[in-house]
Amino acid sequence: MLQDLTYKYYRKLNAKTVYLVLRGGGPEGIETPFISNIINSLTATGSSVFGFNFPYCERGEENSSGEELAEETAALDKVVQFLRSEGYEKIIIVVKPLGGITTSYWLDQHAGEDVDVVVLGGIIGSVKTKALPDKLRLVIQGENDRFGNAEAVKAELNKHNVTADVVEVPKADHSYRNEQKEPVYQDQTVEQLIQKVADL
Repeated sequence: MLQDLTYKYYRKLNAKTVYLVLRGGGPEGIETPFISNIINSLTATGSSVFGFNFPYCERGEENSSGEELAEETAALDKVVQFLRSEGYEKIIIVVKPLGGITTSYWLDQHAGEDVDVVVLGGIIGSVKTKALPDKLRLVIQGENDRFGNAEAVKAELNKHNVTADVVEVPKADHSYRNEQKEPVYQDQTVEQLIQKVADL
């Protein structure tokens, strides 16, 4: 079923919850140090963890398949259905940039899906926010994120009646780096993620 995807799957015996980790933007996918750190940290929660690359990453391409993200949403749907077949009671989707946009497009097409969504670095204006009510649980946003800080995210969510916990990482940019582009706030972000998802 998943033979055309690159993925990492930590299957915890008897786990009822699975974290589905998505990253977009660039050809590296889940192999980046930050995403690997997230996946490894989530495995310590006692839940299963699944991360996969969108097909364009495997082709070595920088960008997604197009405006409607048809290839990406199809891949996401395939993985969600696979995880449902594994018997999980709860799916928590943890997303970074394009992963968040893709998830919102997918939810716009599959409004009845019962999932929780956590966004690391919201991209205001590109995400279909109207598809997120009752799904979005947490946003962790850098204070210096080029797409907007926590207050900007809250304003966008309020426009669409979306209620979520929005946490700001002081001095961090969109990738949780400092002004010298050093990833000094990434560990702090992962720690906050682990603390917050424990309550979902």
